[in-house]
Amino acid sequence: MKHVKNGLIYSLLLFVGLFLFWLQYKHLDWNSIKNGLIETNYFWILVSVLLGLLSHLSRAIRWKMLIKPLGYDPKVSNIFLSVMVLYFTNLIIPRGGEVARCTILSKYEKIPASKLVGTMIVERIADTLTMMGLAVIIFIINIGVLQEFFRLHPEFGVNLAKLLSLTNIILGIIVVVLIVVIFFLLNPFKNSKFSDKINKIKREFKEGVKSILMLENKWYFIGHTLFIFLMWLLMLFVIFLAFPPTSHLSIWIAMFTFMMSGLAMLAPVQGGIGAWHFMVIESLFLFGISRPDGLIFALIAHSFTSLIYLIWGSIALIIFPVLNRNYKPKHHSA
Repeated sequence: MKHVKNGLIYSLLLFVGLFLFWLQYKHLDWNSIKNGLIETNYFWILVSVLLGLLSHLSRAIRWKMLIKPLGYDPKVSNIFLSVMVLYFTNLIIPRGGEVARCTILSKYEKIPASKLVGTMIVERIADTLTMMGLAVIIFIINIGVLQEFFRLHPEFGVNLAKLLSLTNIILGIIVVVLIVVIFFLLNPFKNSKFSDKINKIKREFKEGVKSILMLENKWYFIGHTLFIFLMWLLMLFVIFLAFPPTSHLSIWIAMFTFMMSGLAMLAPVQGGIGAWHFMVIESLFLFGISRPDGLIFALIAHSFTSLIYLIWGSIALIIFPVLNRNYKPKHHSA
């Protein structure tokens, strides 16, 4: 029954994404798409793919840095393949990739999944803080462009104002305080299964924190984090170069578009379909790219990226058991 319920939820989310996609592309002439694909410089698409692989390799090395202090020495190749499984799974199950990569790496490296979840939490915190820092910088640089965006789409400004209203902020603080008081001070679920789950989450988080505190070179970790975001940015920028109508746009415009498209990926939709396209199209429109050209650019950029994830994710799932047929994981004392 649970699998049926989850299947219905994922199907509904996919339907919402596809509906958003259809709304944006229903009036686009298929000949325009055909011409856009013909005019595309596929050399830059290949460069984008290579930049993406570099980001995934860097992410694999960074994850190993968090795992090693816990007493395990997984192969970089296994971690890299698990990262590819992550992106592959996200195209099918929103937010399911993190669980998938921990599960498959746990299987072949014999590392408790709970400890991997702890390191994954630290990774997500590092990525979120980096994204927030970049967002502040990019938004300050492009304050005028943002004002124009909210002028063209007042509904976003209204929703943001409602979200950040004084009432919501106060309610949020009250909720957090109540959670702390109920679960950590009163602890009404002591000695229950629910309490056991809460304690497990605490242990997982502590394991993750332990891994970051025991890093031999924290600057190396920070460097990989920044490198990953740089590769993601350049992946988008070189696709600008691949498509003639956007080939003249600067790296600064790519930064703004990258940040806006990143916000769209917060939507719980497979691969950000629909929401990602909307943000990219509207961002490019602010910089003089017509909506028809923006539609074709977003279609090219998203489709090729998703295709690469599907291909590499499928390859990873196939070769994982082959590469690890006679492999014995290395464990050492933490």
